[in-house]
Amino acid sequence: MPRTKLFNIKPSFNNADWNLIYSDEFTKRFSDYLHQRYQIPEFISPYLMFKGINLSDFENFFSPKLKNLLPEPFLFKDLEKGVKRLADEIINSRPVGILGDYDVDGATSAAMISSFLEQCGCKTFIHIPDRFLEGYGPNEEALKSLYKKGTELIITVDCGISSFEPLKAMSNIKLDLIVIDHHIPDITLPPAYAIINPKRSDTKEGFEDLCAAGVVFIFLIGLNRELRNKGFFLKKREPNLMQFLDLVALGTVCDVVPLKGLNRAFVKQGLSIMTQRGNPGLKALSDISKLNTKPNTQSLGFSLGPRINAGGRIGNSNLGVSLLKEKNEYKAFELATKLDDLNKKRRILTAELEKKVIGKIEKIIKTSKELPSAIIVSGDDFHEGVTGIVAGRMKELYNRPVCIISLNRSGIGKGSGRSIFGVPLGKIILEAFNQKLISSGGGHDMAAGFTIKKSEIGSFNDYINQKVNEILNFGIPRISYIATSVIPISACTYELANWLQTLGPWGSEMEEPKFIIPNGKISSFRRFGINNEHASFYINDGSSKKLKVKKFNLLNSSLNIVFNDYENKVFNFLGSLSIDTWNNSNSVELMLDDIIYSDVT
Repeated sequence: MPRTKLFNIKPSFNNADWNLIYSDEFTKRFSDYLHQRYQIPEFISPYLMFKGINLSDFENFFSPKLKNLLPEPFLFKDLEKGVKRLADEIINSRPVGILGDYDVDGATSAAMISSFLEQCGCKTFIHIPDRFLEGYGPNEEALKSLYKKGTELIITVDCGISSFEPLKAMSNIKLDLIVIDHHIPDITLPPAYAIINPKRSDTKEGFEDLCAAGVVFIFLIGLNRELRNKGFFLKKREPNLMQFLDLVALGTVCDVVPLKGLNRAFVKQGLSIMTQRGNPGLKALSDISKLNTKPNTQSLGFSLGPRINAGGRIGNSNLGVSLLKEKNEYKAFELATKLDDLNKKRRILTAELEKKVIGKIEKIIKTSKELPSAIIVSGDDFHEGVTGIVAGRMKELYNRPVCIISLNRSGIGKGSGRSIFGVPLGKIILEAFNQKLISSGGGHDMAAGFTIKKSEIGSFNDYINQKVNEILNFGIPRISYIATSVIPISACTYELANWLQTLGPWGSEMEEPKFIIPNGKISSFRRFGINNEHASFYINDGSSKKLKVKKFNLLNSSLNIVFNDYENKVFNFLGSLSIDTWNNSNSVELMLDDIIYSDVT
């Protein structure tokens, strides 16, 4: 694996280190081979090698195939047990209840399993809890409501692994529960007929990074095979599981799980399925979002995902799964329009909460004379539906784990947390629950949710900071960017950007390659967006070419100060290259991450 060397001695505007991949002789030979064999530009190859891609498995990276990466489903603990139980309901035409989370991963998971069952002639009832009235995960009333509709089997998707009390309350009625989840389980598992979770200590290793949608897809493979073996499809058309890969891709990208191995194959092939526009709901949402290009991880994560999430954040929690299941194009367009309108409102609420939270954080810094290792902020005027989004933005702004708590009139807080690399927030939240500092909680390494009494917030704050200090005993590391190459604007060609698209998908832990463009001046700066929160401009390095640059969510970014005084100044720019297809014309643009003053005057 190639080494890196520090590019910048002076701090960047994001107070980050720019680490440039050092190209030694071995790296050069690797680059030469990929260029000769595949015509891959040599500007990209060092990054692939840095990420651990070698020649022996390059084909699997370049063209990942599900058949090479999918595990045997029954190797997952309880999966065979759950499949056989569900198959019995399908064969006997008994209805099945489905309870899912209100985020994209939950919506895609619920839509997949419901659609599969309905194609098998099995009636389903879906319940997505209301974020504000019910909170996260199964609750006793919702489970009993599904039971009263006539189901004796309920499947929870993307939730349930920490729902001890609600699941226990169902033990006295004739009801079986199958939990399909991917969040970190406690040592003791909740009472359920079957619990399928890749993070179980007694299940097959190597698939811990799957999101719920990925686990559901593997579950459906096992279920489809079980039904086939029982002769169920002799007189009935067998569902095509490949049709669900667009939903698997959407859930995988939006849940920000590592885009490696099987996850990468899910997204690569799912994007290909999505291009066919066979799902009326996704088709309508793409049209409403004005996505006129081939879908990619950017469009899933920043256009489609936020709109599906908007229903659960500030509107009707069922809108997302209803859209993803809808077969009628007219109804799908109606649902997509509702979600788009809610997303516009969500943006305004997010901007308002950002201002409040930043004010509280700056007050903490002013009072304590330093930035704490973990930031815990609460307020009784915080909109609960957008705390997770704002926590993520504050994590990026301050380079700290951040938990934002919305308090109600009864003194009960609902918190959302986002973490930095190296701090497993989900595990810490589970430990806090076992210490009785919070009332409930769970999550994964980079994100978590919890409920807490107002009186416990101070102790919770101390506990989180103590844990972060123990984990990062040498202090919070500076933000660090990895740049694959330093390139002039003349090298930012359509061919290079197109290769970057071809080598994708890119995402968590397999981020898009970043480039340093040195010695450029800014021109034609303008802001856009509902709150003028985004910006675009051009840079020129003295050659005859100029390059368009975009930066989203700029208002509370450290980079904002650059654009108050940029005339006649020379900068180095760091970002990733993409292709803009506005007005049916292809042009290359830089998606900006950071800026530093150049030594050139």
